[in-house]
Amino acid sequence: MKQSLSILQMPITELLQELNSYLEDNPVLEESENKENEESSKSSDDDRDEEPVKEDTDGDEIDKIDWEEFYRDNNDITYTPTDEEGYDLEKFVSGEKTIYEHLMYQLKTSGCSGEIGAAAENIIGNLSDEGYFLDEFWEVAQDVDVEESDVEKALLLVQTFDPPGIAARSLKECIHIQLSQFNVEQVYVDFIAELLEKHEKDLIAYRYDEIKSSLGIEDDTFEYMMFLMRKTDPKPGLNFGGRGNQAIKPDVYIVKKENEYDIILNEEGIPALRMNTYYLNLLKNKALDGNTKEYIEEKVKNALWLIKSLNKRQKAIYRVVKVLTEVQTDFLEKGINYLKPLKLKDVADETGLHESTVSRVTSGKYAMTQQGLIELKSFFVKGLDTDTGDMSTQKVKNMIKDIVDSENSDKPFSDQRIVELLNGQGINIARRTVAKYRDELGIPTKSQRKRIRR
Repeated sequence: MKQSLSILQMPITELLQELNSYLEDNPVLEESENKENEESSKSSDDDRDEEPVKEDTDGDEIDKIDWEEFYRDNNDITYTPTDEEGYDLEKFVSGEKTIYEHLMYQLKTSGCSGEIGAAAENIIGNLSDEGYFLDEFWEVAQDVDVEESDVEKALLLVQTFDPPGIAARSLKECIHIQLSQFNVEQVYVDFIAELLEKHEKDLIAYRYDEIKSSLGIEDDTFEYMMFLMRKTDPKPGLNFGGRGNQAIKPDVYIVKKENEYDIILNEEGIPALRMNTYYLNLLKNKALDGNTKEYIEEKVKNALWLIKSLNKRQKAIYRVVKVLTEVQTDFLEKGINYLKPLKLKDVADETGLHESTVSRVTSGKYAMTQQGLIELKSFFVKGLDTDTGDMSTQKVKNMIKDIVDSENSDKPFSDQRIVELLNGQGINIARRTVAKYRDELGIPTKSQRKRIRR
């Protein structure tokens, strides 16, 4: 079960590494050098639509294998990557994505603009290769003509982006940000902060006994702190390559063909898998000793799990991305301002999968689209109730910005007046929500706008 869930959640790059590991460890599993089973095992897009995606409930089935029946059917237990024809995938970007593009996309999807947005863009554009923010607040404030308080808010926003620890001002802050995002208990976060602040040289010199004595901690606590620190990345910007580039492989291509979108799974590098017939035939030998038989049967079960999990993973990704594409067609056509409200539950209902499965399918995986390389979870956005249905928060923020831009400079609108104007357009929104969105957009209050325009 753990293996199945793990494979479901893996992006393509991790999956390739994991499959190579399985091939090395399990003699029953082998890579097929030819594709004699391709036609029988390959599923077309229509097949994927019709075949239901089962949840992870196959454990008992595998534990209770009818080996005689299995011998008859084992030729069908394979995984063969499909060969998509008729598409020129070379027209897509190769997958190299700069850290700047990666962060700017997150900034745009955050809905932040105005002074804070301008400051955030400046911060993103001036990060070091290692991903640190080394400028002073006053320098950014001067560059983009904003208040230093706006720069501080912008930095806090950028520090919530992926990769964890980005835009930190020091190693201590970088690790603190990452540990906080990993939901580490605060006591350990504080210990590690003190460790880095007071004992960095001792740490480099391996003077561990002095550190434990100074902090008053036991060996097991210190070992756990070291474990937590090893989980962090002290140079998050370098994840994107030596010059700020990261080779991100898309897990799926969303390709427009005439008036529709086709979903093409990226199976480049995924080996065709099958069961090694030598070991399967060996199980038929009644003279086989018990320990050897038990060993081979266990390896067969593991191989079965892997092949089932891999097929299930590909079908689940296809189903989920198909729904995402159908719902977010306007976004794929026109850009980020046309994202529609969408929840995990909505996709779960459409696909028949559990919400947690949809979450695993979309976490850490990317789709190559005509809008660029998009993380699947970015297709999900919050929304507000309107008279005609849900509307994305991004669109509501754009409407608030348009209202403020069109107001009389001598008589700016209050938040309550903006509420009334939005209500008039069928958008049900509270005054505190308008105030929150206005603040996120970097738009000053009514009185501040009036003073600025004098």
